[in-house]
Amino acid sequence: MTSKQRVLSTQEENVLAAVKEGALHPDDARRTQERRAKNRVRGLNHHAYYARDVEQTRQFYEDVLEMPMTVFLTIPDEVFSGDPLPYCHFFFEMGDGSAIAFFDYPAFHDGKATFRAPSVYDHHIALQVNSDEDLKHFQAKLEAARIKYSYIDHGAFHSVYFEDPNGLNLELCSVPPVGEEFGYRAAKIAHDELKNWQKIRATVRRS
Repeated sequence: MTSKQRVLSTQEENVLAAVKEGALHPDDARRTQERRAKNRVRGLNHHAYYARDVEQTRQFYEDVLEMPMTVFLTIPDEVFSGDPLPYCHFFFEMGDGSAIAFFDYPAFHDGKATFRAPSVYDHHIALQVNSDEDLKHFQAKLEAARIKYSYIDHGAFHSVYFEDPNGLNLELCSVPPVGEEFGYRAAKIAHDELKNWQKIRATVRRS
């Protein structure tokens, strides 16, 4: 179903207006598949971060986000130097087989992150769910666990933002029907938009 066959929300109208120059073509789906097939980077294997507390991290990802822990490795020696500094590395699986992974490295971390991104603008991981119903499901679980979150309707996707127990910024997002059309249009003008942004950026003054 295209945007012309359904009533659009204001957010959806705005996001399509932002990519209106990327005219649709009947072969967009095929061209998108061909472009992706040529990409040697096949997808996310895992994203790794530090764990402030192993069990608290496990509880959050397994019990709240329903991502099973599928790997837990206790490693006796530091892998690059060979020094006898034990640490662990553990993984929580997503539906496509990719994972969010964590290290507990007492010799280095001692309960403190090497870095912590102050906002989603600095660093966050966006995890896709199938529908708005799934978003509501996890909003209820976050509320039950007393975890603060923010919901944003971006038009091309709907998002819930929150932090994990380690200070890692996370986003759960669902893609409404308009998201497919947005993706086709946006890909056609991405490089032109980058050049335009460079001009805009040069005019921005720091506060």
